Amino acid sequence: MRNERGMSGSVQVSLLLPVALGIFLLLLQWSLVAWADATALAAAQQGAASAAALGGDRLEGQAEAAAVAGNGALSGVTVRVERGSRQTRATVSGRAVSLIWPREVSQTVVVTTERLTNS
Repeated sequence: MRNERGMSGSVQVSLLLPVALGIFLLLLQWSLVAWADATALAAAQQGAASAAALGGDRLEGQAEAAAVAGNGALSGVTVRVERGSRQTRATVSGRAVSLIWPREVSQTVVVTTERLTNS
């Protein structure tokens, strides 16, 4: 008789497969949240730039931001744009696609409002 040490192959697979699957799902969820975060940032940048442009307005910025945020990375998107005399602020919020846990994502961008001045 041989001296067999360790676990059999089927026991190893039954213990390691759930761990490997869990790590895979965590990495996939992390990538979906990163995609949603990047989408929210890009949408906020586009909305702020459109609203802050000379002749731009708040509604135009909201429409641009909503269009960029509509790529499927976010659900329940809310866009808020505030155009002031010196600064324009755009905030895009939503929920990332969820496999394991739901995650809210929000990004805010502040840019200088373009305006004509007397030189």
